[in-house]
Amino acid sequence: MRKFGLALGVLAFLGTGALFLEGQKSPNTQTLHARLGGEVFVYDVADTYLLREQGLSGRDQLDPGSGMIFVFPKDDQYGFWMKDMRFSIDIIWLDSRYRIVDVKKDATPASYPEIFSPSQSARYVAEVRAGFFEERHLKIGDTLEILR
Repeated sequence: MRKFGLALGVLAFLGTGALFLEGQKSPNTQTLHARLGGEVFVYDVADTYLLREQGLSGRDQLDPGSGMIFVFPKDDQYGFWMKDMRFSIDIIWLDSRYRIVDVKKDATPASYPEIFSPSQSARYVAEVRAGFFEERHLKIGDTLEILR
């Protein structure tokens, strides 16, 4: 787990210079490999204000085996909305030890401007394709595993 904290610290330090094209991710986006629910994902890392604000907005889809992880500077009850989203997702809040503390399953673009917030504080948020949480039989307390 310390590797993850170190990796995120390095990513936060490097920054990304968020320039986005409509419907595409920035070529400068940092990535992280992690396992959740037995599936290895390549997560785009949103660790700056601009990257967190952009999130997955404007993209046409999530490629198989991909997602986004939002990194925040402290634990809090971070809210998410579906502004400018074109597809549904599962939003998974994780604590500072990468354990799932809450989830919003199947958040749809039509839900905007509703804001989804966790029931308790989180440090990280993973966004994955809609249905992933149930398909993988995930539950509160399961852990995201960072891979090298």
